Amino acid sequence: MKKVVNCLIVICLLSLVVFKDVEASSKVSITLSFIGDITLGNYAGQGYSGSFNQEYVKQKKNTNYFLKKVKGTFLKDDLTIANLEGPLTTAKKHQKKRFAFKGLPNYVNILKNSSVEVVSLANNHSQDYYQKGFNDTKSILKKNKISYFGYSQTCIKTVKGIKIGFLGYAFPSSLTSSMKKSIKNLKKKTDIVIVYFHWGIERDKKPQSSQRKLAKQVLNCGVDLIVGSHPHVLQGIETYKGKKIVYSLGNFCFGGNKNPSDKDTMIYQHTFMLNNKKIVKQKCKIIPCMITSKKSRNNYQPTIVKGKDAKRVLKKVNKIK
Repeated sequence: MKKVVNCLIVICLLSLVVFKDVEASSKVSITLSFIGDITLGNYAGQGYSGSFNQEYVKQKKNTNYFLKKVKGTFLKDDLTIANLEGPLTTAKKHQKKRFAFKGLPNYVNILKNSSVEVVSLANNHSQDYYQKGFNDTKSILKKNKISYFGYSQTCIKTVKGIKIGFLGYAFPSSLTSSMKKSIKNLKKKTDIVIVYFHWGIERDKKPQSSQRKLAKQVLNCGVDLIVGSHPHVLQGIETYKGKKIVYSLGNFCFGGNKNPSDKDTMIYQHTFMLNNKKIVKQKCKIIPCMITSKKSRNNYQPTIVKGKDAKRVLKKVNKIK
């Protein structure tokens, strides 16, 4: 009888330990880093001097050079997500447009070696080299285990047992039935849904009223976070029903301009705290940056900034109107 009692005590104690482990594991915190437009390479007809491709050669083709000053931040988060604006391809035939971007396939290592795990392809440059360039890009990303999403392509990443779904759209004018369906379907499969929009007006420092309206409609569909790009400058951040709308992340590692007048950017970090796979709390952090480590020109090396530079960046993202 004594042995039976002792066994029951042991079983009860083990059950308590297991219950505590389950209870502890149900509480999860996930931090995501979002960055804006990444254009790796030159545009067709661009002068070589001072260009992204020249910098690559100048750095002895060291792909670690470009994101080395922010890599430490990306290594500490759970996922880093960017807008990849321009194909990685050897294709030669391109669209007849002012800026047709292309990067070497080897540039994928800029992302891979710096812990950028997910990219959006929903933008106005992903098909600059037509379908071949687009397919080449997807192939090289897949080969290097970098996830991608955009247009009809969704992406689901599992982090600490939590499924995070990504949708990407370029220049949406309204909330369509197709978008509603995609959001609804993704919500059934995931615990968090994030939409990355490529929208707005280039160099405009505030979002349009139509964007603000659309963003709220999308959040009402159950999306948990919206981030945006395309204006090439920072825009404000809005909170709606406890959820964030980051209208424009600006440029980040941007080969499209050798020396833009506005070099400010940021790393937007968003932390989701979940209990039993339900979001119970959210918080965000702005890490002020510039797209270059040299103020006199764009050397394609994003850098975290402090002091007056940081204050300037924070002022931009804190102003919505």
